[in-house]
Amino acid sequence: MIAKGLLLSVSLLLALPLFGASIDKKIRTSKQRLADTKSAYSSMDRKLAKIAKQVAANRKKLQELDRTIAQLDAEIAKGAQRYAEGGKRLDEIRTQLAELNRKKSEQERELIDLMANRYVLGEIKKEKGVASPEDAVENEILQVLIRSDSERLKEMQRAYEKTLMQSEKLIAEAGRIKAMIDRLEAQKAKAAKEKRRRSELAKKLQKEKRAYQVRLEKLQKEEGNLRKTLAKLNILKKERLKSAKKRPTLSDSTRRAIASGDKLNVRTIGSSYQRHAVGRYRGKKTISPVGKAKVVKKFGSYIDPIYKIRIFNESVTLQPYRKNAKVKNVLNGRVVFVKDTKMLGKVVIIEHKNSLHTIYAKMDKIAPTIKEGKKIKKGYVIGRVEKELMFEVTQKNRHINPLQLITLTR
Repeated sequence: MIAKGLLLSVSLLLALPLFGASIDKKIRTSKQRLADTKSAYSSMDRKLAKIAKQVAANRKKLQELDRTIAQLDAEIAKGAQRYAEGGKRLDEIRTQLAELNRKKSEQERELIDLMANRYVLGEIKKEKGVASPEDAVENEILQVLIRSDSERLKEMQRAYEKTLMQSEKLIAEAGRIKAMIDRLEAQKAKAAKEKRRRSELAKKLQKEKRAYQVRLEKLQKEEGNLRKTLAKLNILKKERLKSAKKRPTLSDSTRRAIASGDKLNVRTIGSSYQRHAVGRYRGKKTISPVGKAKVVKKFGSYIDPIYKIRIFNESVTLQPYRKNAKVKNVLNGRVVFVKDTKMLGKVVIIEHKNSLHTIYAKMDKIAPTIKEGKKIKKGYVIGRVEKELMFEVTQKNRHINPLQLITLTR
């Protein structure tokens, strides 16, 4: 017995580190998932990230509602038989109570009659007294009648009390059954309310997913539009553009999956650029195009936190700390493109040495002095931006992370 106890203790001690390791692994995995999700949100377009967070939050609420509704439905199903039996028993109790009330009324009338009769006999006995042998006989008869009525009265009182007790028991039972039925009715009402809430939330979620899809398609069209422009200027090879066309931005099946809320397999959409299409800038860092700014959309590949789609950002979006901030050229170069576009707003592209190009998009104003072919110095003001600037860098047909080129502190 002692040996068994020691063996069990040793087994527990050996298992504890494994259990601890398992918990640590789960904690690390959860933290990593949380970090990945936060990273994904920070890499996304701000409006898209906002909708994605709403979708994620409402999807979570929907799952919680589904669990609540399933639990309520299970409780209702479990209590269905008790509910039916309770209703049937209540009908029986009502019938029994009606019969007992009728019986009680009869007993009350009989009790009253007996008590009245006993009182009358008692009064007669008093008046008569014992004056003659005939009176003695009559008195004895009255005495017998009084005793008989007393016995009958006691018997009726016991019967009446029994009837009252039966009524009280039935009323208490009816109360318990009614309380049980009320609880089940409340559960049904709550389940119905939660189902209405779920329906409303599901509609809201569908609306958010449609808005998300529209925004996602718009961003893909913006990038596609810019790629076409870069291809026309021979900044990117046209073969790359053809390759991108072969990969549709969002297929019909993807749209249907997004609309229905299905999770998709991770895959690249929008951009056809693979790892070999991303270069690295090795020169000295230069100024920020908008001065001190916050990065609200990062460069690079990330997995969409809602639909698990792999997306590639070819630019960064910068939010200057100043309103109506000046947009400055970051290196000496020559203006090769100036246009006000529908998709990307006002766009300026500047060519620098070593086949480096900087792209400034979504500007609110372009400086009147900026013309195609004009040579400009580093720091030259090319326009202004109210909220956010889309900034992209390419070199020899490769995309470069703009943050390798600029510093946001100056």
